[in-house]
Amino acid sequence: MVSKNDLAISILVLVAGLIIYSFAPKGPMYMPLPAHTTTHYIGGAIAIVFGLIGLGLYKKTNKITNAVSVLSIILGIVFILDAPPNGALFMVLPAIDHAMHMQTVGGLTALVGIVGIAGSALWKKK
Repeated sequence: MVSKNDLAISILVLVAGLIIYSFAPKGPMYMPLPAHTTTHYIGGAIAIVFGLIGLGLYKKTNKITNAVSVLSIILGIVFILDAPPNGALFMVLPAIDHAMHMQTVGGLTALVGIVGIAGSALWKKK
C-alpha cells in the first residue's frame, strides 16, 4: 500500500526539481539578468517550502520521505546560493558553467523526488 503523504511530498519535490531545471539557461522558464537572480530565489524557495511541508508531516511519513524533505531543503539552499551576481557559490564556481550548475541542482532535486516516490511504495510506515 502506497502512503499518500509520502507520495504527495515526493511528487512535490519532483515538481520543485523540474521547476529549478526549467529556470536554467535554454530552459523554458529562463530569464536573463536581473530577473535570473529572482528565478534562483523562487526555485530555491519552492524546494525549501516543499521540504518544510514534508518535515511538518514527519510523524505521518516514513524515513525515506523525511530524508527527501531534508535533501529538498538543502538543494533549495544550494540553488539560492548559486544566484548571480553575488551568491556565495556563484562567486566560487566558474561562471561559464552556471547553466550546468543549475541543471545539476534541478536534476538532483528531481532525482530525490523520484527516489521518494519509489520509497513511498516500498517502505511501509510502522
